[in-house]
Amino acid sequence: MEDELAAQGLFIDEIHRLRILDPSLADQTHKLKTECDQFLQTTKSFDKTVDTFKNEASRTAAAVEIEKKRAIGYRLLLDSLRKKKEQDQRQMMAEVDRKRLKLEQLRVEIEMLQKADHFHQEILDQFQMLH
Repeated sequence: MEDELAAQGLFIDEIHRLRILDPSLADQTHKLKTECDQFLQTTKSFDKTVDTFKNEASRTAAAVEIEKKRAIGYRLLLDSLRKKKEQDQRQMMAEVDRKRLKLEQLRVEIEMLQKADHFHQEILDQFQMLH
């Protein structure tokens, strides 16, 4: 009888109900639906993970960009300070050179004054000897 019903496209399942679809096909369809639902859940979970990753990557990229700009600013500041230090050093060296030159001029002047003083002293000594 089941073969006659099957020939007509009717089937009897395990609890003896009349079905239009073959019970093995119905089981496979149900199993496929369950697998599809699991696949959709996995896909949704993956999408959430990807979105979380994208958001975190965006935040990290923004933080990196801020730090990059900060580093560039510090580098420019450091370069500026280095140039100022070099300029100050050149000015100090120029001032030292001016002071050395002035010192040398004063030494020469002292020598000349000492020689003149010595010369005047000799003249005074000779003058006192004559009188």
